[in-house]
Amino acid sequence: MPIFEGRTLFQHTALRNQRLVDALMIVGNQENYQLSRQNLESIGLEAAYELIEATPRNTAAAIAFAALQAAPEDLLFITPSDHLIEAGPRYEAAVARAFELAEEGAIVTFGLQPDSPETGYGYIQAVGEKVLGFREKPNKETAENFLKQGNYFWNSGMFCFRAGVFLQELERLEPEVLRRAEQALAQAVDGSCP
Repeated sequence: MPIFEGRTLFQHTALRNQRLVDALMIVGNQENYQLSRQNLESIGLEAAYELIEATPRNTAAAIAFAALQAAPEDLLFITPSDHLIEAGPRYEAAVARAFELAEEGAIVTFGLQPDSPETGYGYIQAVGEKVLGFREKPNKETAENFLKQGNYFWNSGMFCFRAGVFLQELERLEPEVLRRAEQALAQAVDGSCP
């Protein structure tokens, strides 16, 4: 819905990142791909590649589809479109740093400084740029403790990495997700995954 300065969150995401990336790849499902096309067209953008899921899957599968379509050395910047993030120098500096770390082989995740003990978000525990762990949707007491500790961040769902690095880690940690993504892509018809 175009309720944010006359634009959708999807449009804001595309515009915020258009100067930061070489190409735009959209991974979505068959129920919304026409909408994403219309959203891009209305702001003068076009996806270089579009992958349409016949059945919506989880985030890991969607990212696997993108990584499998890219060259192993390509940097992928994963940005969900349900955030309202202010573009500008701080955002661009964070993304540039993520690209640097990803070039070195890191898998980068973006954390947001919490301002309340939110129980509906996942949390990232970090010291500097080193991630120590993840906690999914804690109870209120735990979330309050995270806020007091100061080194826990809301998980934004934004990531940056080399496609090959992500696929190696997926093979190591969740090989079934990788296999199913590979099978779906092998059966894809005109960019649509069954």
